[in-house]
Amino acid sequence: MKINDLKLYIVMALIAITTSLKAQDLLLGIGGGGATFGMNSTKEFNKYLVKNLPFTPVLKDNFPPWFFSRVEVLYCLPKNLAFGITFTSTSTGSRMTLADYSGRYALDNIQKGIFPGIKVLFGKTPGTSNGFNAALEGGVSFSNMTIKEDLTISTESTSDKSDLKAMGIFLQPGVYYFHIINQKIRLSANLSYYYGIEKGYHMPGNKDARLINPDTSNPVKPQWDGIRLGITAYISLRKSK
Repeated sequence: MKINDLKLYIVMALIAITTSLKAQDLLLGIGGGGATFGMNSTKEFNKYLVKNLPFTPVLKDNFPPWFFSRVEVLYCLPKNLAFGITFTSTSTGSRMTLADYSGRYALDNIQKGIFPGIKVLFGKTPGTSNGFNAALEGGVSFSNMTIKEDLTISTESTSDKSDLKAMGIFLQPGVYYFHIINQKIRLSANLSYYYGIEKGYHMPGNKDARLINPDTSNPVKPQWDGIRLGITAYISLRKSK
């Protein structure tokens, strides 16, 4: 089953369940922000690749902070608890290049991740009043890494491309501040920290063919760990009478 299909089924199921419950509010959230990434494992793997080249390319990007986007459905209980489902996506990458009169070399490592999860908020009527709430989110991570190598010498060009995948789980504790705009709209500023547990990248369709760093004998992992700082706008879908 594709991730987009799974996401749609979960959202539909949650909305259907809440029609039979006495919820204070059901919120649809759309937001985004900035994220930092550890990526220590892939940084070390890049060093291994460069060490085996007959020249040393220049590091242009090294998995810099980047944007993330998020969609969520939040079910608010009358007192001090809210829970829901979330779907987040982000990407980052590295680039190493070298060019002179004789040719050009480029090595790109692009990583993309999608993170379906479940979120719980604790505090004074989360999502339905102004104030701070503690949050805990957890779920599954799906990562894709594309390594592309291009070499041009005089008029001759070669190119090599590898696509790898990884799956893991994550926990993301954080703090949310809600501000009520009106009965239908509210904003939330949020700060959290992502911590992931992954087995490492493997070839598509073969989880036993894992990517190993020969220098360390360790699997190459996504390691999306880092700070998440964002803003989410919520629209009330249902209000109890």
